[in-house]
Amino acid sequence: MRSYPQSFISVVIAGAILLLLFASPANAQCSANVSAFDSVGIVRDNPFQAEITVTRTGPPVPAHSILQTHPRGVARDAEGRVRSEGVTGEFKRDTGPDTGTDAEQHTIRICDPIAQTLTQIDTLNSTAKIIHSQPALPRTATTLPHRSFCSTRLPLENKSPLMTVEDLGIQNIEGVQAHGVRMRRSPISTADSGVASFGDTITDRWCSDELSAVVLTVTENSKTGRKTTIAMKNIERTEPDASLFQIPQDYSITESVAEPHPAVRTRPAPGEEPQP
Repeated sequence: MRSYPQSFISVVIAGAILLLLFASPANAQCSANVSAFDSVGIVRDNPFQAEITVTRTGPPVPAHSILQTHPRGVARDAEGRVRSEGVTGEFKRDTGPDTGTDAEQHTIRICDPIAQTLTQIDTLNSTAKIIHSQPALPRTATTLPHRSFCSTRLPLENKSPLMTVEDLGIQNIEGVQAHGVRMRRSPISTADSGVASFGDTITDRWCSDELSAVVLTVTENSKTGRKTTIAMKNIERTEPDASLFQIPQDYSITESVAEPHPAVRTRPAPGEEPQP
């Protein structure tokens, strides 16, 4: 049996928010066609490991909101596998020799583009789920021209009247070259409806093609003054330990196949007729 402290629910919510913050299409499938996982590019021969921290500043937030979160670990090996680990809960042990001591629940996710699997590991319950991707045809140059990782993460032009984009240039962040873009999103005018404005949301995103990863995101609301910073820290350009990508031997394992996704239309190659 386990007894949970009062802060348990808040910590669980924090973990859920982190998962949403870093969600990517690879959350459902990790196939050979997936290009990124948790804002990290799935590329070979570019290993690294780092921490991702989330900090919030500004006016006090409501009591049910999360004030602080644990750092999250991220790693990519030379084969292109990406691993993410975060703390999603805390509890007190009430049985066994460690009764009364605190323990953390870690959730680990491993995207393996070679095996085409997404593995979810729960350290609290010593379980692992392996989700196999639906079979997919490899992408070809005629249907999807090559693009750099950051070109898919940084909007370089205005695509909406409610958002403006400003190029912030190149900076060295945590030892890697990163390209920054400032996105200002303005809410729809509410003058006629009498609804108070929520203020502009300003997001600075810095992405490194050198690392194939988003290394810094800063989001601030012009009205409330609240700011959230998601930063990659302590970047090490080294091969992570192979054991990080393995399921512990004593864990219970279940396997399933991911639900099929709707077909994604691609631009026709020159000379091809567009598909209906």
